[in-house]
Amino acid sequence: MSMYYLFVTAAMAIFFLFIGTKVIVSNKPLLIPSKIFIVLVLFALLPKVIFIFKYHLSSPVDLGLIAYISPLITIALIVFCWIQLNGYIAIGISDDSFRDSLHYALRKNSIEFEEQLSLIKLKDIKTDLQVSVQSWMGTGQFKLKNSKDSHLLAKLIPGINEFFLANAIKPNNTISVFYVVLGLLMLILAGSFYSSIQR
Repeated sequence: MSMYYLFVTAAMAIFFLFIGTKVIVSNKPLLIPSKIFIVLVLFALLPKVIFIFKYHLSSPVDLGLIAYISPLITIALIVFCWIQLNGYIAIGISDDSFRDSLHYALRKNSIEFEEQLSLIKLKDIKTDLQVSVQSWMGTGQFKLKNSKDSHLLAKLIPGINEFFLANAIKPNNTISVFYVVLGLLMLILAGSFYSSIQR
């Protein structure tokens, strides 16, 4: 189990360092699928859930259903987040650059749209693009509302990236710096796990 925690911690450290340094070094925003974060959380919590189940299955005392409430809640939350976090997360954006990149990608794909508060109505497709921006952190998220057409989102990504590359957009590095610091701290933690294993 210690080796597993070492692997997961090191993998998460590399992931956060990669995201943070890529945005800072390239000086361009970055798009990543939202579900990647759920996968990381799943790998981090999986040993805890397995340990709880194994402990109660091997326990001589039958604690009943209450013993499984904690792991079941954890699993339910992960499933809920997996369903909710459809779409993509943009890192290093501002409110204006994120909105302009979405508009550019929609026009590039000849999709008629009407912008409203927190969403963009896609007229031809009869669905909505739900948009949320935390401009002070430099992050934004977009996903389809009441639609499972993942191909539509995939068609927008090249246009958004093209907009970021073609325009001189100064990224907001607040969250990127946080990710770099978090990655370094997790590397230190992974190093401590490795040292304890070698003893």
